[in-house]
Amino acid sequence: MVKLAVSGKGGVGKTTLTAVLAHLFARDGYNVTAIDADSAMNLPTALGVSGVKPLSELKEVIDERVRGPMGTYRVNPKVDDIFEMYSVRNEDGVRVAVLGTIEKGGDGCFCPENAFLRAILRHAIFREKDVLLLDMEAGIEHLGRGTAKGVDLLIAVVEPGMRSFETLARIEKLASDIGIDSIAVVVNKYIESERARELVESIEKPLLGVIPYSQEFVRADLENIPPYKVVDLKPFEEIKRNIVKLVGE
Repeated sequence: MVKLAVSGKGGVGKTTLTAVLAHLFARDGYNVTAIDADSAMNLPTALGVSGVKPLSELKEVIDERVRGPMGTYRVNPKVDDIFEMYSVRNEDGVRVAVLGTIEKGGDGCFCPENAFLRAILRHAIFREKDVLLLDMEAGIEHLGRGTAKGVDLLIAVVEPGMRSFETLARIEKLASDIGIDSIAVVVNKYIESERARELVESIEKPLLGVIPYSQEFVRADLENIPPYKVVDLKPFEEIKRNIVKLVGE
């Protein structure tokens, strides 16, 4: 029973990695739930589904289950029925749910929706060989809000460039602050060069794998095709094997 969160700065390939891992785990007999926690909401398309109602739009449900008296929030709202009611399964049997757009106002508090998501994370895994994959929003704000808290492994996706590696350092710091000790790294869009090799070799956290740059990712996006149908799966299969080694079957 594994909970995985995929994080990184915008455009590094978090959604692609999440979708391909969901496909591979489902192919190998796991019961997979994939939650899009990114306000861009691209994961359903990457998994070949549409019509997934964002959980953040369930205003009445959130009010009923999260908001308590006198403006308080319930720490453990009832959510065990949410997945079946507001999710869609793709052709692999992956159950896809969407958190939805974060509407920030005032100080940017997202407290009711955050409480809702945290409760969903606690109740998302029920059986053996269940895998929960979270496609987190771009950047590191989700770590500041604690929405990734309670995962077994935080996967930081980086490109071989300094800005991406600076984000990795901030992810490591904030993850530590909320008690996430298990962090691993995937390097995406890798083009061989001396500097790129140096950056990869400088990674101190466990390296799950390196995904070479490929125009097939661009093609998948342009043609609205799930990426696992057109890209070379070998690098992703290595990443999946290394995930299993780190967290156990």
